[in-house]
Amino acid sequence: MNIALLNDLDREALRGSLLFSTMTDVNLSSVVAPGGVVELKRSEYLFEQGERAENLFLILNGWAQITRDEVDGSHTLVEAFHKGDCLAEAPALLGRAYPASCQAMTDLRALAVNGAMLLDLMQDNRSVLTHSLATLFKKLHGLVDDVEWLKSRTIRERLVKFLLEQSDHVKDGQEFALPFSKSLIAAKIGTSPQQLSRTFLELREHGVRTRGQTAMIKDRLVLRALIRKQ
Repeated sequence: MNIALLNDLDREALRGSLLFSTMTDVNLSSVVAPGGVVELKRSEYLFEQGERAENLFLILNGWAQITRDEVDGSHTLVEAFHKGDCLAEAPALLGRAYPASCQAMTDLRALAVNGAMLLDLMQDNRSVLTHSLATLFKKLHGLVDDVEWLKSRTIRERLVKFLLEQSDHVKDGQEFALPFSKSLIAAKIGTSPQQLSRTFLELREHGVRTRGQTAMIKDRLVLRALIRKQ
């Protein structure tokens, strides 16, 4: 697939990603998997746990969740990803099985990149190799930092951080969309749906309102002050 044929919003996501931001269009076009852009409806799977990982994916638009199937039949939410995030780099580059499943939480567009072809490019191009390794290290370090942050924070602080991240494109007092259901928000911040509901009620005193899949923050500075500085 010729990367130049992507629309402006897709190219914005591509250039905003850590892994692909410094690659030339020629290099990118050489590693895009057959079919290029994958489009899914909500609840459809991008890949499933145990499948051989041929491709990694860059989210162009929408939200996706990574879940693991447990031996008791339950599903554990690992993380949620959105525009500009890359998924399954390690298994695709190593030719292993996907260790978890990826499901669309909203309508989703993703760019499929062939792991074997990307590995060949990395072996032939030292600058691509160096940048890719640095990107993977930075992502791993970021995940460790996220875990440490969650462990040291209250449920209220976790929810405040989530709401501030989702509302950074709107002004105080304007409604914004919650990207997925409140049960998934609870899983993402490491709490129960019941505790999440109680925390939302608590935040009403600080100018937070919710209605269905939308929320509003009266004053973001007031809300931000609820997060303890370290």
